[in-house]
Amino acid sequence: MVSNSLLHTRFFSTVDTKHLLPANSSLLVAFSGGQDSLTLVKILYDFKRSRNWRISLIHFDHRWRTDSMSASEAVFTYAKSCSFPLYYFECPIYLKSEEESRKWRYMTLLQTACSNGFNKVLLAHTSTDRAETLLNNLFRGSGLDGLSSIAWSSKITTSVDLVRPLLNFCRSETGWFCRKYCLPVWVDHSNYNYSVSRNRLRQELIPYVKSYFQPNFEEKCSVLSSLITLDADFLEQESLRIYSYIQHKDLVAINLSVLQLLHPSIQTRILKLFLLSNLNLNPNAKQINDMMIFIRQSILTNINIRNFILGNDGTWLYAGVIKI
Repeated sequence: MVSNSLLHTRFFSTVDTKHLLPANSSLLVAFSGGQDSLTLVKILYDFKRSRNWRISLIHFDHRWRTDSMSASEAVFTYAKSCSFPLYYFECPIYLKSEEESRKWRYMTLLQTACSNGFNKVLLAHTSTDRAETLLNNLFRGSGLDGLSSIAWSSKITTSVDLVRPLLNFCRSETGWFCRKYCLPVWVDHSNYNYSVSRNRLRQELIPYVKSYFQPNFEEKCSVLSSLITLDADFLEQESLRIYSYIQHKDLVAINLSVLQLLHPSIQTRILKLFLLSNLNLNPNAKQINDMMIFIRQSILTNINIRNFILGNDGTWLYAGVIKI
């Protein structure tokens, strides 16, 4: 008999309303063995036949913990119990940081999906992850883009979508789900290392806020993050539209006279577009601030940023590479 809890119902109401997982899709699911990914795999398993989904799992062993092999064995055992094929990858030894390993994971996900005919890559991010990301980026002093929402779905190639179908679940709900169905949750003890800021957010700050200030904290963060995303998307679209009009037809330059008339928020986005598309330079906050001061000057001058130079003739803002 197919299981059917309130979370099953909410899951399929969401994926059907948002058209995230059509019938006959080929799904590659990132599976860590933790409570969130177990919840996702269990729900997919329960309705695999009725939706005619082709499902495979993918697991990454970072080999950062002494018990990582035991975690992988638990993942293999559960995948076998569901009769799901499993792709297994060990993290290269030279990747030491979380950022480097994250890039490796996403590149491996993409390559595996493209090589094996999967059109959906699924991640088990929840509303709790959304709240943690918003707070983490807020404390780092991020701008609107860093505070914007983790997307339900995004295209990573013309034929492959990245999908997060659990974004309206919180971790307390996935924990309840795993207990209800006696799922073999693998506990990652590194999640309780409080020297890692994200762990302290998850284990201490968010429970404190929920207890004393806002019990629906994850939901409120999701709403806020979604509103920020709308504003950030509008600013990005408007910047792209204006940028297409003020580019020089032949040279690496934009119209400085028009740029100076724009709001500083649009100016900074156009400058980033200009430098990223022409010089593959993603400027930091200080460099952007230096450039903003530069474009407000009425005198003709140049400014150096790393190996690049910006110059103006009063009408056009030019960019180029400094010759060594």
